[in-house]
Amino acid sequence: MKHNRENHKRYFTFFIFCFCIICALGICENQINANAAVVNENLPSDTTETENPEFTTPDSDTSTITLEKTSVTAYLVPTYTYGKTVIYGNAELDIAVNSPVVLSETTPGVNFSCKSSNKKVRTEVSLSDNILHFKFYGNQNCKTKLTVSIADKNFKINVSVKTVKISDSSLLLEKGKTKTLKIKGCNKGIKWYSSNKKIATVSKKGVVKGKRIGNVMIFAKIGNKRIGCAVSVTTNTLIKVCERATYIGTHWQYSQAKRTQYGYYDCSALVWKAYMECAGLSFGNANYPGTSASESAWCLANNRMINGGYTYQKVKKMQLNPGDLVFKSSNLNDPYHTTYHVEMFTGYICLGYNSSKKPNVTSLWASRSAGYGAANGSLLARPMK
Repeated sequence: MKHNRENHKRYFTFFIFCFCIICALGICENQINANAAVVNENLPSDTTETENPEFTTPDSDTSTITLEKTSVTAYLVPTYTYGKTVIYGNAELDIAVNSPVVLSETTPGVNFSCKSSNKKVRTEVSLSDNILHFKFYGNQNCKTKLTVSIADKNFKINVSVKTVKISDSSLLLEKGKTKTLKIKGCNKGIKWYSSNKKIATVSKKGVVKGKRIGNVMIFAKIGNKRIGCAVSVTTNTLIKVCERATYIGTHWQYSQAKRTQYGYYDCSALVWKAYMECAGLSFGNANYPGTSASESAWCLANNRMINGGYTYQKVKKMQLNPGDLVFKSSNLNDPYHTTYHVEMFTGYICLGYNSSKKPNVTSLWASRSAGYGAANGSLLARPMK
């Protein structure tokens, strides 16, 4: 019994001893970790990233920030013009920001904003890499004052918005002759170009000269916008034919019953009267007008037909010439025997330029509205060259 008590004492003493050692080891480990943390806090950072300090108004000097310009003119160029209908695109321009640091509207602390004093002028503005980019929208001449805020510093910008027009969007020009195109609403920064200098050239002042028979786009650049004129270089005789045909088609009365009388016309009588009066071309009958069928037959017999006939692609590529005739037939497999209508092509008109800087060009006709056409493959004739 006594022996068992002594064994219990020894086991208890050994347990207490082990417990004390474990506690001591735990305390040491915690102390080591704490010391290591202190050491790590005092060590310099190993990072290689370059800090980009924020632009903050209290710590930055905004007094040195200025604008390259505080007064500008924005030009609105039409994207579509026909008759009295004019649709303007936007006007764009840039103003540089003079700053010791690079500023963008997303830079922290810049607090970028813009307000316009004229609600009739819709304005969009952005700031990127020290460049203010403006877009203005409107449909008339007007003025506005912009208040641009950069880093809590306000700048006043006076803006004059002007609409731009061209003197002619369609032109028949005699070979060897000249005609001056003028830009209205803008008198500086205009650059003139020709899409084909072999057909027509244009000077720095907008003087167009016809070089050879054909069609060409003459256009002016104003900033990054374009405005143009579709020019057809032709003969003096064909200009007179087209002008006479257009006058008859827009001033005389349509009547098949009175087609032979002065002041009246139908489709074939219009063609006959214009060509007979201005070019002496009678289509086989000098006494009275024939029909569309007889006129197409005359063109065929005299080798005046154009291969491939009328197509939209020929219009798009400006391959029709003023004075050309398009014959409509009820059966394109037998066009000459089923011809029922004829129209005279009188030139092209530039309606505007799209966002890809491509011209929107359409056809003009003596007695029809712009853009009139016929089925692909319809008979196409050129009575005079």
